[in-house]
Amino acid sequence: AIMMRAYSTSDRAAITAAPFRAGVLVCVADGATLFEHDPDGVFPSASVIKVPLAMTLFADAAEGRLDLGERLAVGPRVDGSGVLRDLRDVETLTLRDLAALTMGLSDNTATNRLIERVGTERVATRLAEWGCGVTALRRKMYDTEAQQRGLENVTSAREMAALLARLVGGALVDRATSDAVLALMERCEDDRMLRRFLAPNTRVPSKSGTLDASRNDVAIFRGPKRTVLAAAFTSEVKDALAAEHLLGLIGRAAAQAAGIAVPPLPFPPAGGG
Repeated sequence: AIMMRAYSTSDRAAITAAPFRAGVLVCVADGATLFEHDPDGVFPSASVIKVPLAMTLFADAAEGRLDLGERLAVGPRVDGSGVLRDLRDVETLTLRDLAALTMGLSDNTATNRLIERVGTERVATRLAEWGCGVTALRRKMYDTEAQQRGLENVTSAREMAALLARLVGGALVDRATSDAVLALMERCEDDRMLRRFLAPNTRVPSKSGTLDASRNDVAIFRGPKRTVLAAAFTSEVKDALAAEHLLGLIGRAAAQAAGIAVPPLPFPPAGGG
């Protein structure tokens, strides 16, 4: 594997010594590995599962299986991230707009409407076509009853990096379909994790996910040197800020590997390096 200079010995030690589980894969878009730590470990995906959901939606639309202009009732609102829970006078939205809310604001209500329309079985079929044997969409957002039955949405860093590579390579049906999903990912507003230590307004398609004991993120760093993909998942997290900080260091190093200029860290680097 190619070693990423941006990852110092102290950074690697921090990942190894983290007081929570971590699964990380950072690679060049052509597949060359730059850094990995338990990349095949299975982790709760949280909202990162919305990436294969959106990919399935747009792939099916490109193949004529559904129309992105189809309108759905907003339906039952759920808590968590997003805005539809507060927009009581919005009654219907197109699949296209539901996808925009799902990816940009991680809207859980919008996500649930897409899950109902597309179906978990359809997402599973697509994931199998894409070579993903671990990643699974098993329940809707804020479905506590399903959680209590042991149903959890899961993935691994390696499989999510492979899905990102599919998008970057234009292999989600075609270039236009792939770019449509990437454009949605560019609107993700959450910069607390892999994008944490980047310069303001750095354009990085990404999708984060948060549960009580998980901080997750995937991102595509398109720089002048190369395109670098990063997927980072955690579980058993007790200190959310520590997990977000660690993902920020991973993302900063990935950006540097892509040739993206990054600002100095807002604190002294570990070990003074």
